[in-house]
Amino acid sequence: MSTGAIWARTAERGSVGALHAMAWFYRRFGRSLSIALLTPIAVYFVLRDGKSRRASLQYLRRLHAWPEARGVFEREPGFLDSFRHFREFAINIFDRICVWPGEADRIEIRDDGSEHLFRLAQERRGAFLLGAHLGSFDMLRLLSERQEFKVNVLMFTRHVAQVTSVFERLHPEGRLRVIPMDPGSIRAVFEIKACIDRGEFVGILGDRIGPGEHGRVATASFLGHPAPFPLSPFLLAGLLGCPVLLSLCLRTGDARYETVVKLLTQGEVVPRAEREKRARELLEAYARSLEEACCRAPRQWFNFYDFWDAHGEVG
Repeated sequence: MSTGAIWARTAERGSVGALHAMAWFYRRFGRSLSIALLTPIAVYFVLRDGKSRRASLQYLRRLHAWPEARGVFEREPGFLDSFRHFREFAINIFDRICVWPGEADRIEIRDDGSEHLFRLAQERRGAFLLGAHLGSFDMLRLLSERQEFKVNVLMFTRHVAQVTSVFERLHPEGRLRVIPMDPGSIRAVFEIKACIDRGEFVGILGDRIGPGEHGRVATASFLGHPAPFPLSPFLLAGLLGCPVLLSLCLRTGDARYETVVKLLTQGEVVPRAEREKRARELLEAYARSLEEACCRAPRQWFNFYDFWDAHGEVG
């Protein structure tokens, strides 16, 4: 089993109880005290989880060394920066808790750049919203509810089922529209096509290789080093001929977020012989856009494993 798969499963086992405890604390003591509690929690995990801490430092230092990120950090990141990275992740999870119990009015989202979403929604044209483990995908879900976009999320449920169930119990009527993805099954492809045909959006996280995707992995440069990415979302976009948009929601302050929406392709059906070439070109565009977003929110990329050496499953 790869480092990423081990991290994902460990995170799930360790998170379920913590999520329940955090939700109870928030209901009893409110936001200010809950945010204060996140600091010792982050200290605990950054000291306890050496593998994730090393992965955090690897990412932060590669971002620091990347020429395009000049000025993001004043010096080479060290332990304190890794702690801030962990704390940012804790805040991300906490804000998910705030959103799911129906208290979304406490979260402010600036939706600059989402005109592409409005236009496609008005045209009733389906599209892929290609996200990442950068910022909060739940805040994008919240924006879709406010603007009445229909968003379906493709999810490898094997590693996230328990954590997702916690959020569903916190807010049953706000349940995610999930398209479960299982290795070796093409059922999800037909569900995705049906959503696109209905003019709905399909959200996919494109920066982590899922179970069973060994044959659909491509390498792209990320922060100056080759890294493996799943190729399937880009191949599927060429097959269905739908637009693809980078869609992120980054934290800019306490309970404040802003969207990052960038059109990667207008969408056209790609002939079979050209599909892989075009998919790789689209992947390169996605990786470049992801680098730019990391510069905007350097501590909000939450892949806490050796991303550049992740062989096999990391979903």
